[in-house]
Amino acid sequence: MIQRDFSNLTGKILIATPFAMQGNVFYKSLIYMIRHGNEGSVGLIFNHPVQNINADYLFKKLDSGMHSSDLQLNLHLGGPVEMGRGFFLHTNERKEKNVLFHSADANIAVSSSTNIVQDVASGDGPENSIFIIGYTGWNSKQLESEIESGLWLITEPDHDLVFSEDSQNKWSKALGIVGVSASEYIPSDIRC
Repeated sequence: MIQRDFSNLTGKILIATPFAMQGNVFYKSLIYMIRHGNEGSVGLIFNHPVQNINADYLFKKLDSGMHSSDLQLNLHLGGPVEMGRGFFLHTNERKEKNVLFHSADANIAVSSSTNIVQDVASGDGPENSIFIIGYTGWNSKQLESEIESGLWLITEPDHDLVFSEDSQNKWSKALGIVGVSASEYIPSDIRC
């Protein structure tokens, strides 16, 4: 079901509407919202994989005793802001330390500590995780304006959708969750 109230989007998923924002990073994007408030909003795109990359290549500061040379991380582009900054979107069944955000109801958390890389490399990491570089940010009331303009649909978090390995089809699956068909979509501001 599509949510109409967007007074607090923290922990929700934004779905780019069909045909919106073609030609940029937000086209067919799914964004997990980690902060939404009067001062602005922050989210992570979780369906735009970039490549698999060796953990040692990304994390030069890791403990030299850690054996991460064989650890491949599924790298995603989280947005155009601070692309040198990394985040893990992950399940929080072990109540990870140094969590930036977590939703107990959805069992989804966000961390930026290298400790989680060490845990993943040792086999003690979260059950599901996505490594994301960069994030998406909005100024105060900017996101609300984009929603009112028909650029985004809102839905509750869906664990299976977020952590599905089928990134290519996540967007169309998300549309299906809210009952929208891309081929039949008409923005709400021009419906009769």
